[in-house]
Amino acid sequence: MIWHIAKKEIYHNLMTLRFALMIILLPTLMVANALIYGFGNSGYREEVNTYHRAMESRLSHVKNNAQESLGRLAMRGPGEIYKQPSPFKFCADGTDELIPRSIPIVGSGAARGGGVTTAYHWRELWTLEYLPSNHGSDATTLIKIDWVFIGIFMSFFVILFTFDAIAGERTKGTLSLMMSNQISRGQMLFAKYLGAFFTLMVPLTIGILMNLLIIYLSGNIRFDSGDSLRILGMIGLFALHISIFIFLGLFFSSRVSNAITSLVWLLLTWVCLAFIFPSLLGLFVGTLDPIPSIEIVSSRKRTQLANIEDEFRPMALLEVTKLSEAPSPDNPSATRRWATYFTRRYETRTQIADTHVDQQFRQVRLARELTQISPIVCFQYAMEGLANTGIVSYMNFVKQVRRYRQTFIDFIKTEDRNDPESLHIYPVREGLSQKPVDPNAVPRFEERLSYQSVIFPVGLLILFNILFFTAAQLSFLKCDLK
Repeated sequence: MIWHIAKKEIYHNLMTLRFALMIILLPTLMVANALIYGFGNSGYREEVNTYHRAMESRLSHVKNNAQESLGRLAMRGPGEIYKQPSPFKFCADGTDELIPRSIPIVGSGAARGGGVTTAYHWRELWTLEYLPSNHGSDATTLIKIDWVFIGIFMSFFVILFTFDAIAGERTKGTLSLMMSNQISRGQMLFAKYLGAFFTLMVPLTIGILMNLLIIYLSGNIRFDSGDSLRILGMIGLFALHISIFIFLGLFFSSRVSNAITSLVWLLLTWVCLAFIFPSLLGLFVGTLDPIPSIEIVSSRKRTQLANIEDEFRPMALLEVTKLSEAPSPDNPSATRRWATYFTRRYETRTQIADTHVDQQFRQVRLARELTQISPIVCFQYAMEGLANTGIVSYMNFVKQVRRYRQTFIDFIKTEDRNDPESLHIYPVREGLSQKPVDPNAVPRFEERLSYQSVIFPVGLLILFNILFFTAAQLSFLKCDLK
């Protein structure tokens, strides 16, 4: 009986104008997505070529410094670290144009001298610098036709397929007739759910297959053997997302007396979940926890570095300073004093930069936690997590770069201990080994994908399904059949 009613629902949906619109618009959007991301001028292949050129430049930087000496490599650092482009940007764009694609190594490029001493010219020890987001990009004004956008578009179509599922039957007087058969209300509700679900999933599956075929034929986006599991996971997210709005539609359709009222309530709820709640909560977080501007942070850094300079600078013209002697392998005491000076500057610059970006990340995490009150936002975050795009992928990238920073420093210190002629004083070039080091032995940065950010939104999507199913079930049990 359940499947009989479900087939009746599917047949009825196939004969409607809304299905005709969906079967045209959905594949059209999927094809447009494939053409934009598969053949676009700024597509994945161009990003991959740029990434490989950057990696070659970075490896050349490490090789040149390592072949000269370990001390030079320690001061110059590993070079700019780039984030690997994601082949699944067409699924969840994540506004990657606004997110930095690399973390530069700064401070080692300019020779210094004459500040605390005139007898020694030195280079600032390398540190990580976090680039600001590109808020001025034109990408902020463009609608990205990715799978996330198509998923939001589909949630709107779900409303059109479910707003009259029960209220319409009640108005026509067929609901009481159907319930006169040996079928419970729960079975009736489940049959209505199956009819809407299969009606929506069939054109979606066709659109996805067309999308993947065009992208494959373009030859610009390559997939690994394990990427099929990620695609299946995204299709599963579509199913969870659609299921939520089917239950929501059945809930309102069973609560009100006519289909028009149900449609109005569903449209209002959809607008709130898709636009109003995420925007208001994001604005609330921005005012709740304001972040210091770059100008304030830069001023704070200049002040603290100036205090360090004053500590090591002579107060009088003839006064002997802590850094009046240049570091050298023959003068360990002077080299240690320079190491203290370099370390103080390095720790100050690192602490200020890390603290500022951590404040931004805390605000992002808080905003994400609050905006996940909307299942549409949960769907978006889960898709970005599987695609490895968006701000969370950049946050994971920063964490891995910081771990690599410590790995690189530990490598320098370990290699230096193997040289008996070295003073073993870090981070001064003259205090470290002056012998070359094998470039292939230098640890390389490898970005590892993390799917931890997917677990929470997927759990919420499942919870939303359970809650809305329960609400629809209780509402239908109490509703009047006439």
